[in-house]
Amino acid sequence: MATGRTVGKYCKFQIADSSSTMRDIPVNSFGSVGLTYAEQDVSALQEAITSVLSGQGTFSTTITGPFDNTAAVAASASGARPALSGSHTILEPLNGGVVAKGFGIYLGIQGDWATGDPVFGAAKSVLITGYTVDPAAGTYSAKIATAGNRGSDPDWGTAAISATT
Repeated sequence: MATGRTVGKYCKFQIADSSSTMRDIPVNSFGSVGLTYAEQDVSALQEAITSVLSGQGTFSTTITGPFDNTAAVAASASGARPALSGSHTILEPLNGGVVAKGFGIYLGIQGDWATGDPVFGAAKSVLITGYTVDPAAGTYSAKIATAGNRGSDPDWGTAAISATT
């Protein structure tokens, strides 16, 4: 684990495929990463400033990357470069599915992601709710959102994400 700033080339994205095996896929952008919480107004009429409590958290993001239909390969481990599976090979079967899948957005600090560096994700937590391809540009776009039948909630951590636990 390193400390300091990072750049995008040290980030990687993993998601469980249709057989619940974690796979790295090529990603150019992640959108925003993290949880946001609804604000519940709890102020009384006589208060001069609005008071709030945090409501339920939510997560969704859109990933984009190169359209690729290469075969699925085993996901990379701590400290290793991503072992890329085809984006279309992994994402297309998941689009519109109802079984929550594990995912992880790994942020390597000054090098490839290693245990101890930040990771956002969880096992059995998200669905692919949109998958489109732009043939002219050779790119895909996929929307990822928290699943209603999930096993765990996505959150920040520092350990690799499992597909099923």
